[in-house]
Amino acid sequence: MSVAAVILAAGASTRMGRPKALIEWRGRPFFMHCVRRADAAGCVPVVVVWGSSALPEVDGVQQAHNPEWEQGPLSSLQVGLRAVLPSDPSGVLVMTVDRPHVAESTVRALVEAHQVTPGVVVQPRLDAVSGHPVLHPRSVVDALLQLAPTDSVRTILRRADVRDARRRIPVEDRAVLDNLDTPASLAKLTGSDR
Repeated sequence: MSVAAVILAAGASTRMGRPKALIEWRGRPFFMHCVRRADAAGCVPVVVVWGSSALPEVDGVQQAHNPEWEQGPLSSLQVGLRAVLPSDPSGVLVMTVDRPHVAESTVRALVEAHQVTPGVVVQPRLDAVSGHPVLHPRSVVDALLQLAPTDSVRTILRRADVRDARRRIPVEDRAVLDNLDTPASLAKLTGSDR
């Protein structure tokens, strides 16, 4: 069994006022923190999907451009899923670039859970709340690719067979619930480093 990773970094970051993927934190841009976490969990390949703002090329980092990123997040996810499918993964970890601080242990726990239960969606849970990233099994990946690009991932996740089989992994990682979408949320992240 193998897990690929798709990192979504295509949006315009209008609330942040600058491309989130390129924000520097602890010496590297957000997108590279996500890449490193996926790499550390053994994901192969790892693909970063960009759209509104080009990303610098980094050795060993595969990128996919979504020229239709304005259609919405599913459009970008589908570009990433198509990019990793040639590796024939049993599952795909989907990360968003606005959570560069998710713990490596959280990502590793999701991949390990997939190895045990490869046919279900795996998601972290903090207390009673489900968070991100999310690991989709191949059956869900195939279903997501059938949706219209303007649709939502929730269309599949709400299906009874998918919803009832979802596995939530308890974590102590508050970052799974964070969305670093605004300068104020970014200030909390950088302030926590002091």
